[in-house]
Amino acid sequence: MTRTYKLAATAVLGLALAGTVAACGDETEAPSAASSTVAEVTPPSDRSVPVVPGRKPTSETTQTPKSSTPDGVKSCGATAGPDGALQIHLVGGDVTCATAKAIAKDYSPLIATGKAQKIKEWDCGPSNVAGELARCTKDDLAFALVP
Repeated sequence: MTRTYKLAATAVLGLALAGTVAACGDETEAPSAASSTVAEVTPPSDRSVPVVPGRKPTSETTQTPKSSTPDGVKSCGATAGPDGALQIHLVGGDVTCATAKAIAKDYSPLIATGKAQKIKEWDCGPSNVAGELARCTKDDLAFALVP
C-alpha cells in the first residue's frame, strides 16, 4: 500500500469514529419532551379486516368428539368433578343416562372426601378399576366417573 492510501484510510476511519461519538452525545444533550414536536397520528377510519376468499376453517365444536371409552361402554357426557369435568361411563346393567347424571351430580361434590357415600340408594366411592376415579353401584347397575 502506498502512503496516500494509508493516509486516506486513516482519515476515513477517524471521520467514522468522530461521527459515531458525535451522534451518541450524552443525556444532557437530549431534547426535552416539551421542546420536541410530535406529529399527531390519526387512526384509519376503516378498521374492518379484509376478507380473503378460501376454505372455511372447521372448528372443534362442529366436529364429532372422539370417544375414549372402551368398546361396549356407553358415555353419557360430563359432570363436574373436584378438579374439572369427569366423564360418566355406563359400565354395568341397564342404567339410563338420566339416572347416572342425577346421581353423579349429587355425588360429585363429595368425591374429594375419598370415602364411600350413599346417594339415593346408590353406593358411590373411590374405584379400584384402573382409569376410573369413582364408581357408583346399585344391585347389578353401575356407572363410573372417569377423568
